[in-house]
Amino acid sequence: MAAPRSPPRVRAREREGPRAPTAGSDQVHSWTLVTSQALDTAWKVARGSVTLAVAFLVAALCYVRRMHSYLGRRLKWWIGYLQRKFKRNLSVEAEVDLLSYSAREWKGETPRAKLMRKAYEELFWRHHIKCVRQVKRDNYDALRSVLFQVFSQGLSFPSWMKEKDIVKLPEKLLFSQGCNWIQQYSFGPEKYTGSNVFGKLRKCVELLKTQVSVSGKKRRGMKAHTRVQ
Repeated sequence: MAAPRSPPRVRAREREGPRAPTAGSDQVHSWTLVTSQALDTAWKVARGSVTLAVAFLVAALCYVRRMHSYLGRRLKWWIGYLQRKFKRNLSVEAEVDLLSYSAREWKGETPRAKLMRKAYEELFWRHHIKCVRQVKRDNYDALRSVLFQVFSQGLSFPSWMKEKDIVKLPEKLLFSQGCNWIQQYSFGPEKYTGSNVFGKLRKCVELLKTQVSVSGKKRRGMKAHTRVQ
């Protein structure tokens, strides 16, 4: 049985073989390849630029943050320096009006601020305290306040202040009562350690004792003058 014969056109195409691509298809393929390569190159360049820009932005932010912190510390230091330079370093400030001080120190409408302002008003109206002095705020402000009241008001001193060996009080507190905190005393910019702390404390106690004696003599003289009159 004979095989079926192909149509004449099919046989002609088979004899001719595969056709070569046309010029138009080559041009389209070439443009597609060039466009793809161009887009790929542009994407690589853009990605590198974006990465570089992000890295630069992060570095700039870190630098600005560090600079801001540094300038803040320097500005705070200069403000403190100028305040110490031009402000009088007084242990006890001059008298100010009690109600004005209360309004300045306890601003706002919080319950605590209202309570403190009310307390100051009670002192002003009921106890007739018109003025107040602000004491330098540090670890010794309570002692400074008491001594100022003692010397300014002519109050009586306790009997132990008149003892002869009062200058040895720091050593007694340390060795007899175990008060180790005596050795931790500081004296502003002056540096003392070990036994030198006791020497400085002894000088302070001697000065206090001298002031007590002078204040007592003045008080007795004023009383005698009042009696004579």
